[in-house]
Amino acid sequence: MKLRVNLSSVRSPAFAVVLSAILILSISYYWPIEDPYHPLNSGWNGCSKVASAAANVTLLSSYSKLSPNSSSLLAIIGPNIQLSDEESSNVRSFLEAGGTVLVADDFGTGNSLLQRLEIGARFSGKPLADLYYYDKDPGFPIIRGFSPSSLTENVSVIILNRPSFLEIDNSSQVTRLASSSPFSFIDLSGENRPLANETIDSYPVMAAAKIGRGTLILISDPSMFVNDMIDLNDNMQLFRNMLRIGHSSLFFDVAHLSRAPLTDWRIRLKGALDSVRVFLFSSENHIYVQSIVVAFALGLVFSLEFIRRRRRQWRRG
Repeated sequence: MKLRVNLSSVRSPAFAVVLSAILILSISYYWPIEDPYHPLNSGWNGCSKVASAAANVTLLSSYSKLSPNSSSLLAIIGPNIQLSDEESSNVRSFLEAGGTVLVADDFGTGNSLLQRLEIGARFSGKPLADLYYYDKDPGFPIIRGFSPSSLTENVSVIILNRPSFLEIDNSSQVTRLASSSPFSFIDLSGENRPLANETIDSYPVMAAAKIGRGTLILISDPSMFVNDMIDLNDNMQLFRNMLRIGHSSLFFDVAHLSRAPLTDWRIRLKGALDSVRVFLFSSENHIYVQSIVVAFALGLVFSLEFIRRRRRQWRRG
């Protein structure tokens, strides 16, 4: 008894698997990153514009890759996961060696780092609004009060987006660099107007502290750095000032962002495919690519011929 094989029944599932793999890889590669504050997110809530402002950008997925000998800027924008003791120790070493660290937070995740660095300031975690100086509504306060500093050079007006404010306990250690207007208030009710128990006053929204040879910068609003806000007034100028101090080299923290489950895998996939694309289209590798294409074509031709002959044999049998 001879075994007959239906080649079409074997070929169809294989074709479906290959096609599915191609579709999955294509969707994974081309579907945009949508995680808030992510430097590869080009949507309204991403940080692709601030990342593109740097000459050199490293997506920091592990603090073991943070070189203590670098004088770059480390941007921790919108952290959703607290830094561990080991990571905080790496940040301290980075600062002491002359690095610059930006922590842009609103509702307190960054306080774990400030506590471990023994900094006399905290993100209050309370929403700040302004009664008169705002854009759109009181939850978008306009900041005009700046202290002279290389960080605030050529910065006259910035706009915040649902910010918090800083609580500074040690003014000799932490320098206030920017404050809201005297008509701002803590909007505990969320109604964009002060209630009877809400104090109208000026609140610090930006501060800095020296740690070793480096500078720690605190800003109580990560949203001012998203793509939808960064081009307003002097928001980008403020970030460029930090980049200038960091020699236009940027470590962008993605380790503590809230991310979709497959975001990291998709980024690695995009990096691998981009490397292959660069290799294939590089003029230096032209002869190697030609050889690979010719070898693949010959292999395909011989495989098809082998399959054709086997089909003839099976039909005769």
